This record gives sequence, C-alpha cells and structure tokens, in this order.
Amino acid sequence: MDASDLRFRLSGGVSNIYPYASLGGDISNTEVSGSLEGLFDEISPEEADDGDVEYRAIFVKNTHVSETAYGAVLYVSSETSSVSTTMAVAYDSTGTQTVANESTAPSSPTLTFSTPTSKATGITLGNIAPNTTKMIWFRRTITAGAAKVIDAGQITVVFGSAT
Repeated sequence: MDASDLRFRLSGGVSNIYPYASLGGDISNTEVSGSLEGLFDEISPEEADDGDVEYRAIFVKNTHVSETAYGAVLYVSSETSSVSTTMAVAYDSTGTQTVANESTAPSSPTLTFSTPTSKATGITLGNIAPNTTKMIWFRRTITAGAAKVIDAGQITVVFGSAT
C-alpha cells in the first residue's frame, strides 16, 4: 500500500460533483485533490469586506483492496496562500454529520478545529481499513477587509505500517 491508495472524495451524496455542496452526509464518487483550492469558492467582495466563516466536509478513502492504512494522521502541509484567511480541520468520528449551508458549523458531535502543520502535531485518524473512509471537516475563516483572491493550501494524510 502507498499514499496513492488514500483518496479524497467530496461529501454530499454519491452523485455530488460540486465542492460547494460538500456539506456532509454520504460520500460522493467525485475525487478531489489534497489542495484546498477549489474546495472553497473564490472570496467575493462582500466576504472580503465583511469577513466570513465557511465549512466543507470531505472523506479520506482507503481504496486498497486488502491493506489497511495504519496510524493515519491528517495535517495542513501548506497553510492558505492569503494572509487574510485561515484554514482549520477536524476529524468527525461519526462520519455522518450534515449541515444546512456552508455557514453552519457541524455540531453533533461538536468538533474541535485546529491547524496542525506537521505529522507530529497532526490529527489522529487511526487505522483506515480497506475500502473504508474517515470524514474530515474544514473551516475557512476570512478576516474582514481581506483581499479578494482564490485561496490555496494543501492537506496531507500520512500513515505508518502494521509493525
């Protein structure tokens, strides 16, 4: 098993192809990269002026047919490209939450968002068995007075071995 066996998929139901509709629920068949660009929309003039907080949920799926990703850890390997935005992540151990819109925080259970920037400080996802998933939530915070930009950043999931 190698890192390419772990794939990121949107949430929002099996046929969802739109990142803006990736608000929890069932896993989508649509893959996304580990890049945060494209997961969130471009910052609008109103969001830049007023500030905003938005949420998205994706899944990490182990696509290997027989091997487990042991000790998986999630971290933000490249923070947002804008000094006026921050990205935080949280692991949803239930994997079932859905929110009504991008401005609503997942709340059942309440998640702890953080911005770990290394494997050592990362969020432990545990083992990911073959053909199973883990749900991850993202929170993008836009500071009032921000520049209107397309934001970028990168997440990484690493894993160890059975030994």
